[in-house]
Amino acid sequence: MGIYGPRTVFCLAVAGYPGTHEFLLMDDGKWVHVKETTEIGEGKLFAPGNLRATFDNPAYERLISHYLGEKYTLRYTGGMVPDVFQIIVKEKGVFTNVTSPSTKAKLRILFEVAPLALLVENAGGASSCDGKCVSALDIPILNYDQRTEICFGSIGEVRRFEEYLYGNSPRFSTVNELEANPRQ
Repeated sequence: MGIYGPRTVFCLAVAGYPGTHEFLLMDDGKWVHVKETTEIGEGKLFAPGNLRATFDNPAYERLISHYLGEKYTLRYTGGMVPDVFQIIVKEKGVFTNVTSPSTKAKLRILFEVAPLALLVENAGGASSCDGKCVSALDIPILNYDQRTEICFGSIGEVRRFEEYLYGNSPRFSTVNELEANPRQ
């Protein structure tokens, strides 16, 4: 993932190797490794995509109300890449882009969702894709234009997303148990 602005940054993750690595382009044209992210923790930072879906998706509206009620900091640029990059850099937060009866999925698994899922998951976070409570990396890609809804973030935030939108989060049930009973 490349980010261009006051700083030009490139993030890299390799399947099978932990960590997401940030490289900074220096004035002399050389790239310098500046950071390795191995954990995305809990933190009150949210980037809600497709807010129009809250009009006819009551579960998404409740989730957004939770973020606002808990005084999460809003981080939304209108672009998934800079918002997800912020989660990796800050090592906390959640990005959501949800569908509804009147707002269809826009994000393509092959070109947008799966590559960012690799970055986030290698950095210690999680993803939830396609309304199936599974990682975006586990969704079979059937055609190049296949679109989906997505959540990226810390494991706790992705668990919360699944619980609010789908009623449960079976992948992270052991995380729930460990938090409730840390000595077990």
